[in-house]
Amino acid sequence: MKQFPLKLPLLPLIALWISFFMPSVQAQELQFGVSAGLAHYQGDLSPDPLSNPIAAVLEFGPSLGVFGRWPQSGHFNLRIGLQYGRVTGSDATSKDPGRTGRNLSFQSDIFELSAIEEINLRKFGGRFGHKFTPYGFIGIAGFYFNPKALYQGQLYALQPLGTEGQGMPGFPERYALTQLAIPLGGGLKFQVGQSGVLALEIGGRKLFTDYLDDVGGSYVDLNVLAAGNGQLAADLSNRSGELTGKEPTNYPTGTPRGGPAKDWYFFSTISFSWELGRQNGNGGRQLGCPTF
Repeated sequence: MKQFPLKLPLLPLIALWISFFMPSVQAQELQFGVSAGLAHYQGDLSPDPLSNPIAAVLEFGPSLGVFGRWPQSGHFNLRIGLQYGRVTGSDATSKDPGRTGRNLSFQSDIFELSAIEEINLRKFGGRFGHKFTPYGFIGIAGFYFNPKALYQGQLYALQPLGTEGQGMPGFPERYALTQLAIPLGGGLKFQVGQSGVLALEIGGRKLFTDYLDDVGGSYVDLNVLAAGNGQLAADLSNRSGELTGKEPTNYPTGTPRGGPAKDWYFFSTISFSWELGRQNGNGGRQLGCPTF
């Protein structure tokens, strides 16, 4: 399957999304928040949840973030955030002999800038709002990733190697490491005191690349790949020989290496936010810590 890098003006797209929702932001307090939790990935190297549910649940990494939230009404909020997460995947966690024999693995740090519209299912916060609500969200995000593999005790960045022939004559260009994503998901919000909000959230990112894990197309004949992109690219494109102690199986160019579905990554987080300023007694505004 041919894969082309996505070349889109990410920051202008995010700015356009923000400008679409900003006119409805009321003169309420900006909230600042922090989040922590888990990052998870779904793709060609993730465990099959049906055959190995324990590995599918335990294959996660850390996630941390900061964000600002602008209340638009009791039902809508605009959220701008920076989120970090680490995702991993390995054929070793699969019970499929074909996957196990392929013997590929990766890890990647993800850095995401997002603009998200939260939709509260109940009017939330303020003087007359509920103290608890479920909510959903959808938005737009740009993210940076860089898949790497551990080989002979050293981590190697895979994209520059072109493990599926990227950059060679007659093959696609190397995929872009900055891509577009569509965040969507939901969670639960709880009012804490007068100015705090505690939220539990699970959200996925719909991606437009199949190379979050560096696996998305077809094998290239090892001799052709070594001649075009170097021996290291050939070694990391097909690691079946590390299991057998023999030469790796040399699949003909065009043999599928990954599936056709695009990859996903997920954040499962707990966050706490609070209003940065409140009305003081003189009608002005003051910065403040969380009020309980």
